[in-house]
Amino acid sequence: MSSSHSTTIAGLATARGYAAGPVFIYRGGGEIPIPEYVIGHGQESSEILRLHRAIADVKRDLEGLISVLKERSGREDVRVFECHLMLLEDETLRNETVGYINDERLNAEAAVKRTIEGARAQFGRMNDPYFRERVRDIDDIERRLLKALTGYDRNPAAELKTPSIIVADDLTPSETVQLPRDLVLGFATNGGSTTSHVALLARALALPAVCGLGDITRRVSPGEIVLLDGTNGAVTINPSDDVRRQFEELVRRQREIAVEASTGAPAGTLKDGGEVLIYANIHPGIPLAGITEYGARGIGLYRSEYLWLNRETEPTEDEQFEAYKRAVIYAGKIRDGASANIRVLDIGGDKLVRGISTKEANPFLGNRSIRYLLSHRDVMRRQLRAILRAAAFGKVKMMYPMVSCIEELREAATVLEEVKRELDETGIPFGRDVSVGVMIEVPAAALNADEFARYVDFFSIGTNDLVQYTMAADRGNDSVAYLYQPMNPAVLRLIRETVAAAKRHGIQVSVCGESAADPIVGIYWASLGVDVLSMSSTYIPVISKVLANLTRADLDEYAKVPDTMPQGSTAQEIFNACQEWMLKKLPDLQDVFL
Repeated sequence: MSSSHSTTIAGLATARGYAAGPVFIYRGGGEIPIPEYVIGHGQESSEILRLHRAIADVKRDLEGLISVLKERSGREDVRVFECHLMLLEDETLRNETVGYINDERLNAEAAVKRTIEGARAQFGRMNDPYFRERVRDIDDIERRLLKALTGYDRNPAAELKTPSIIVADDLTPSETVQLPRDLVLGFATNGGSTTSHVALLARALALPAVCGLGDITRRVSPGEIVLLDGTNGAVTINPSDDVRRQFEELVRRQREIAVEASTGAPAGTLKDGGEVLIYANIHPGIPLAGITEYGARGIGLYRSEYLWLNRETEPTEDEQFEAYKRAVIYAGKIRDGASANIRVLDIGGDKLVRGISTKEANPFLGNRSIRYLLSHRDVMRRQLRAILRAAAFGKVKMMYPMVSCIEELREAATVLEEVKRELDETGIPFGRDVSVGVMIEVPAAALNADEFARYVDFFSIGTNDLVQYTMAADRGNDSVAYLYQPMNPAVLRLIRETVAAAKRHGIQVSVCGESAADPIVGIYWASLGVDVLSMSSTYIPVISKVLANLTRADLDEYAKVPDTMPQGSTAQEIFNACQEWMLKKLPDLQDVFL
């Protein structure tokens, strides 16, 4: 029940932007009534047949949905449902379900529920927030199978008639994709995180979203007007007329900035003609055509690990080659010299992939990323071959994640040269001038940046992990979320040293972490001399607009703001000082910085 007084609820700032509108409470399809009983002796085969028919029905529905989505532009959901198909065809899950029918004589519905509960628990125990969110994929498959077995069907989205803010406990991928895009103003959910399907979809569609609101579904009423602030992570219920008018002005300015940025100079152009290149972060499944719409001038981070996720086996060399090739060719069409920067497999530890990785006691400090690849040379060689082959079709950069010592760089270089010789000997065409970089994600890498620079062509700073490892705080753990501080003095020092080392050695340096998209923090990285900011493409217009109103001299002045602070200043105090500088310098853009 909503309050008669204005109330603001804080949540997770999941997708930047503002929206004001009526509430549409999405209750999901309702609990599907599931019968659970013991089948008679000799009925096992007929029950298994029911199961197989249900799987076939769901598979047919998914294939139809994928076909429709592929015909539309700007949809990243295709990859999600392709992963659902793979889950549906997973032999382990299927055999486990059949086992419950044969061994315990459970009916098919109960057997499906038992199997999914086990899979759900396995994903839920993982520390990585991305994999915890994959529970929603499991939920989606369960719901589809149970609908097929019981004949139960209800689509709450059919009741959505006017543009509204979708308020829900959480949303599965299927529920999200059923919502009519033209009637969705934004999302507000009780649960979820910055890696949830709602978050990914909202960012792809440039819709604001706030997750982790706790009990928002109980605190609002259908049709009630709420203010959704995806930039600061807040929802205001029952706003006063004045507050609503001020907020609607923010919405108007947001649209105006997006239009101006898309029609002006190339993204990242400074007021005095200088530039900071702005690239897009993407992964397999995101339609490439969408990134140029927002002004991206290249692909700054291609997350190759998405080719591995939700699979039973490693993708083949040819499968990888085709995926990388598409990205490389598209990048070349953006502008002359534009590159696709492919991050090699960033998986391992708690990012489990059945068949190629194992669970560890301390996953964040375990055998992940470059460590995993160097201990699984066959996996590494296949990926490097695929990347080099794709480089025959355009400009490619590749970078190694989670490097912490020179030995790892030397070993990686040795493997790369061996792969090049193999391709040469077999006569397979490949790109010979691929730039090789290293991600600066752990303090050791930042402190050794001068030495690292002797082995690579560029640095890419992954601020998400760099902050996590510097502060010794799991960024997916809500209880220590306050320690995710990109502007902590220790983090600033590490990034400054990294940028300075890159400049001394004449190599390019970029930032591809989420902080690059923050108008305060991302612009600060640019002021330090970062050459490239790479981010989710929907955030590009705002960052571009800010840069277009600053000169290089302005950036030099902005870089000194933390140095003017008293000794012992906190990360928040430094952020506040930078925010104050921006508000004074660009008062016409104040809504961007608040």
